[in-house]
Amino acid sequence: MHSHFLTTSRSNPQFYTFSQVFDRQSANLDPLWKEELQQSAWLSFWEREGHEFLEEKWHKQYPEYKEAIELATAEEQAAWQELWVKHAHDQSAHFWHIFSCVLENYERDLHNGLQDVGQILSDIDDQFSYLEIHQTDASTASTECSEADQEYLITNDESLGEEQQLKLLGLPTSFGARSTNDRRKPKQKLPSESESESDSNRLSMSNEKDEIQLDLKSRAIKKTKRQKNSKIPQFMRDDNLLLKYWFKRFSLFSRFDQGILLDRESWFSVTPEKIAKQTARRLASDVIVDAFCGCGGNAIQFANTCGRVIAIDIDLKKLAMAKQNASIYGVAHKIDFVHADFLQFARTTRLRPDAIFLSPPWGGPDYQKQQTFDIEENLLPLGASPLMEHARRLTENIGFFLPRSSNIKQVIALTHAGEQCEVEHNYLDTRLVAITAYYGKSLVMKQRQKTDK
Repeated sequence: MHSHFLTTSRSNPQFYTFSQVFDRQSANLDPLWKEELQQSAWLSFWEREGHEFLEEKWHKQYPEYKEAIELATAEEQAAWQELWVKHAHDQSAHFWHIFSCVLENYERDLHNGLQDVGQILSDIDDQFSYLEIHQTDASTASTECSEADQEYLITNDESLGEEQQLKLLGLPTSFGARSTNDRRKPKQKLPSESESESDSNRLSMSNEKDEIQLDLKSRAIKKTKRQKNSKIPQFMRDDNLLLKYWFKRFSLFSRFDQGILLDRESWFSVTPEKIAKQTARRLASDVIVDAFCGCGGNAIQFANTCGRVIAIDIDLKKLAMAKQNASIYGVAHKIDFVHADFLQFARTTRLRPDAIFLSPPWGGPDYQKQQTFDIEENLLPLGASPLMEHARRLTENIGFFLPRSSNIKQVIALTHAGEQCEVEHNYLDTRLVAITAYYGKSLVMKQRQKTDK
């Protein structure tokens, strides 16, 4: 197992990758795989990228350091050094905690993918029964309490912070917001009968002014929001399903505001940029075929690591968008955009690329409703096995981008006899987004040699 970790801004999430190599004959895991490999994976990451993280955090926390260290005395330099050691210790402990949380999620997701559908569903039933989602004892007892006690119970029930909710659900809390101890609003005092009539008049006048000011402010806020959201495409504004992708647009394309073009289907089918970069590093070669290029998310990143990219799509409009998007990244000259059906292309071409990347349609956002995604039944236009047969007409080195809930046993079964495949789980923050499977001796062995080094 090996791992990659890239820090990004909040709008462009942190990216993690974990992977395992499987033989076709066996889809079982060593019971001690996590304990044996967690430490080595962490050391590999920290040696590779830890110093960069420490430097970045250090200069943000102490922007005056560069100027101060040049004029510092020996005693001041020693003080800075002591501060750096503490900084390094604290940051490494912080990243280790985050790394461990994601690894726990990976362990769970990997085991779920290796189980049968019925087993997974029974596990979910057990988890929901454990949560005991029904009327609580506190809410039942509140009917027998005084009015003050009822108010206290209700207030505390409603004021659960994000961290407490995560703990209640048994989820990692490292990314949860810290909640305050007491969020109850103080009671407002009722006006006494002894207040003068003039006071009440002044109060009513001030209330009227406040209402007018609030009304004006609310109108201004609404106007600002309309202006701010004016860039949202019309077909997305009233579609909550698509609207969430708009707020993730910079994780799809970091240069989105420079003129990126997407149609409705592309919003939920494009590969996030961080994952596309990782895939491009793994499939770096002279010539690569992107069999279902869509709006070009993967093809753009392949152009940065490969000598030539053959981007194929059956939709001419998507090819036009892909070419426009590639020009924004300055790599359009390295990509050949081919308007064709990949299945027919594979049967007739004489091209023999070094690698092929498969990212066929998953059937739209509804794939998320399936607890276990059957890659033989639900991929379009063909199931995984016949699609792999077409790809292997051209090369044995294949990368296959699949839904996060794919049946891992089916993924492993696509491996040729006597060969291995590598299943890579891609996370944005702590959430599993997708998996990428790599086939072919040269792909798997090349990565294992890099890991051993």
